[in-house]
Amino acid sequence: MILAPNHQQPLSGNRFLWVLLIPISLVSCAAFRKTQPAKWLENKVITTSEKKKDTVVNDTQNDFTRLDIEPIKDEVTYTSVEFKGDYYDVPAHKKNFNIAILLPFHSDAVNSVSDKRRANLMLEYYQGMLTAIADIEALNSKFTLHFFDTDNDTNKLKAILRKPEMENIDLIIGPTDEPQLKIAAYFAKKREIPLFSPITVVQKLGTNNPFFFNLNPSDQMQAKDFLRYFKANHPGEKLLIVRDGKRYDLAFGNALVQECIAQKINYQAVPFSKFLKWDDYIGNGKAVIVHTTLDKNNLTYSVNGLLGKGDRITLVGPEKWLEFSDIDYNQWSKVNISFITTNKASIAMVSSSAMLSQYRSMYKDDPSTYAYMGYDQLLFACESLDAFGKYFPLFITDKSVSYSNTDFHLVKTASCFQNRFLQVFKFEELAVLPVTNY
Repeated sequence: MILAPNHQQPLSGNRFLWVLLIPISLVSCAAFRKTQPAKWLENKVITTSEKKKDTVVNDTQNDFTRLDIEPIKDEVTYTSVEFKGDYYDVPAHKKNFNIAILLPFHSDAVNSVSDKRRANLMLEYYQGMLTAIADIEALNSKFTLHFFDTDNDTNKLKAILRKPEMENIDLIIGPTDEPQLKIAAYFAKKREIPLFSPITVVQKLGTNNPFFFNLNPSDQMQAKDFLRYFKANHPGEKLLIVRDGKRYDLAFGNALVQECIAQKINYQAVPFSKFLKWDDYIGNGKAVIVHTTLDKNNLTYSVNGLLGKGDRITLVGPEKWLEFSDIDYNQWSKVNISFITTNKASIAMVSSSAMLSQYRSMYKDDPSTYAYMGYDQLLFACESLDAFGKYFPLFITDKSVSYSNTDFHLVKTASCFQNRFLQVFKFEELAVLPVTNY
């Protein structure tokens, strides 16, 4: 697996160079559809051309040291940059970036069922990345994307990190396995290279690493965002958490309880039963009921038991409920049902329509969650570097940046950066609508 430089000129009308080229016809005829076997050529590099320069202005007011970023010297040249509708004065930075993408594509022989599944998921993620290329071409910078196959093997990852080209990388996406992420995190911190963890959430790295970014929200971060929604939209109301001891409850349910304790928010945990006496828990006031079940029958029992209390309750649960069939939606509307998700595109939204249309055009298929991840995460990486260069953490920390399927709201913890994001939808007049005021 050697990245070979490509000395060919770009094709007319296309600013991308393909190293160890995959014929463009394969993409146009949907050869990379997720329904196809995952077939990979060895390392590929995609390069975009720089579009134009920003206007240069002078400014010396901002402090760029508080996020462990190398201090800026006395006289600083700034550029005026527009990013997601806002304008910033940003230190002048280079406009030529190298991004390394370290993922287990399993381009060699696939020997196990788990390898095949992982390869197919990475194929979907990769297709999402390719879907983002048209958007990246419109940016003002040149990007070279280096794809490496880790084969989910620690020794292969170490060999990749020893490659000379890795010393000139500006940002890393991957790998996916937590032990390998910790190896790559050490490499990235030592060289001050931002590393985006695309799938696995690493809670602790042992030491503070301001160059490590979890792009998927942990259960704890989802719980934090839910409590922001709760406090903004239901002040003074009771919070009931109905727990069934199953998978979603053990993940999000546990995190929500722990976060309530940490924030000193009153709550009541209610063990699930088909015959709950709801009045004993709700009382005479209003209540938000977070129900952690993923079982349709259990949800139906609860909805039936809550009928007649709709003016005093809001029933909240995972967006997986929308996948249930043969549902009486009129009953749902009577209990003020709402849904929580980290995948906005699971519910049709304007923000996901452009990606959906482009993906369908390229692959004659609908994008999976992994395809959306690849699209959003690569576009976020390139747009952040294009606007802010290596200073991007200073400008986007604790700010919400919205993409087709997820938002990136990066907050610094004691160990690394985490993404605090959870989208709430409400079921209203037989329509599912996003809640935005939190």
